[in-house]
Amino acid sequence: MENISPPNLVLGRHALIDLSGCNPDTLTDYAYIRKTLTQAARLAKVTVVGMVDRHFKPQGYTAILVLEESHLSIHTWPEYNYVSLDLYSCNLETDFQAVQAFLAKRFQADRSEFTLLERGCSRATIAPMASMPSGIAYPLS
Repeated sequence: MENISPPNLVLGRHALIDLSGCNPDTLTDYAYIRKTLTQAARLAKVTVVGMVDRHFKPQGYTAILVLEESHLSIHTWPEYNYVSLDLYSCNLETDFQAVQAFLAKRFQADRSEFTLLERGCSRATIAPMASMPSGIAYPLS
């Protein structure tokens, strides 16, 4: 696999949060989860513009908040007391660690793992892209 270096123009940050040992009651209370996600978005200083969610049989839940700044998603596995969350934000003021701590507390996790990625592009690609006329689709290759 090719070694990918971090971008030199950071356009956003992407947090991957894994919560283990969660209270199973919180993972099956969908109103509680939706409220928690909305509160996390407020803490992250992002704007929710929509939401899609899905309940799974016999259990499990997925919700994606569409943000003006990107997205916040959750996937629950109540049978494993586990939650997987992604928060991608182009608001560089977002305090991702505060959001992680808040979510770990709300789901009463015994363990919280956190990875933060910087997303963006090379500065070398900006000038050629800026000179392209808008409204025309350009191939990526």
